[in-house]
Amino acid sequence: MASSAERTAVLAREAQGRWAARPVAARLSVIRQLRHRVAGSAGDLAMSAAGAGNRPTAEVLTSEVLPLADACRFLEREAGRLLAPRRLRNDGRPFWMRGVAIEVRREPLGLVLVIAPANYPLFLPGVQTVQALAAGNAVLWKPGRSGSGAAHAFARLLAAAGLPEHLLTILPEGDEAGREAIAAGPDKVLLTGSATTGQAVLAQLAPRLIPATLELSGCDAVFVLPGCDDAGLDRVARALRFGLELNGGATCIAPRRVFVPRALRPGLEERLVRLLGGLPASPTLSLLEVGDMEEALAAAALSPYALGAAVFGPEAEALAFASRVRAGVVVVNDVIVPTADPRLPFGGRGTSGYGSTRGALGLLELTAVKAVAVRRGAWLPHLDARQPGDEELFRSYLALVHGGGFAARLSGLAGIVRAIRRRPRGKVSRTPQSTALPQEGMS
Repeated sequence: MASSAERTAVLAREAQGRWAARPVAARLSVIRQLRHRVAGSAGDLAMSAAGAGNRPTAEVLTSEVLPLADACRFLEREAGRLLAPRRLRNDGRPFWMRGVAIEVRREPLGLVLVIAPANYPLFLPGVQTVQALAAGNAVLWKPGRSGSGAAHAFARLLAAAGLPEHLLTILPEGDEAGREAIAAGPDKVLLTGSATTGQAVLAQLAPRLIPATLELSGCDAVFVLPGCDDAGLDRVARALRFGLELNGGATCIAPRRVFVPRALRPGLEERLVRLLGGLPASPTLSLLEVGDMEEALAAAALSPYALGAAVFGPEAEALAFASRVRAGVVVVNDVIVPTADPRLPFGGRGTSGYGSTRGALGLLELTAVKAVAVRRGAWLPHLDARQPGDEELFRSYLALVHGGGFAARLSGLAGIVRAIRRRPRGKVSRTPQSTALPQEGMS
């Protein structure tokens, strides 16, 4: 007997087939109506998300509702272009592929399972959901702890915006609901959670070969460059306070380790004491004194987590230093907030997971790539029987096109001429060289 999750998946797949057949513009019109309804119901939506963590409504408006609306508008503006078939230009086509036109298409995956976190119950799974829907998928949304209120409120807005039935299903919060949903065979899983949860989910996905995008734990580093002046240290201290206070510190890319040069540490500590009334105790935030930034990079690299990082200092120096930091996203002279830009792809490395959500890359991760090659014209030499001189022809062609130096290319041209002269004149037989067919399953 089919489980509840399996029955839900069947209905979702039926609805997804019809949804995927709609033009992208028609799907985006639903996203546009959703954005208008998010704005019109912003207060109620914020309250539904605030209940999960007893947060101030104003904070939820700025950290969850506003960036969610911005993500919708990003899709309205960019998804049509990103999802459109792309014809490859002929100027990169090999000569021996003349007559071949190639088009790269982006098609929906089918059924996407979104496993949401408890700390941001609306913004993170909400963006993943609208991106999946814009790409033509159906979604199963499993809320995190106390996240059902926000999930259902969002689903009601989508239904009012014109989303057809069964394209979005809100599952129960419990872990068992997630396991049953995976057993129902989604085409991809988006998980935001701890590294431990990521390991457990992957263990269930692996036997089914279900792909996943994982945004997992972070232990973010903050690097204070020696070039920071007094104004720069003021900014660092204020940014650290913000990172510690936002959502009660329950943010995956909140600052956790601050690497500060020995000469700057007293000034930074003084500012933190003034702002916070004392230094935060580890593991909430650790100030780590370093002799130079090489030592800071080496110490930061000891952590298996590589989600986000922040660098403070003169912009040119900070940008150069950012290229050496191992992290999925690096913010220069700020923390956290710039990552809410809807254009920014977000994801980690190492124990912090893999894959991207949000931005153009996050949208494209919710599609399957299909390449379509069209042969035009009657030139099909590979269908002809083998001819004398074929081996020399191919070796000479390689030398002419890919050889190093004029002499090698000239030798290749001469070899092509010789090989062509060796071919018999008259009608070329088109008898296939072998009638054997590849066996099923062979690669």
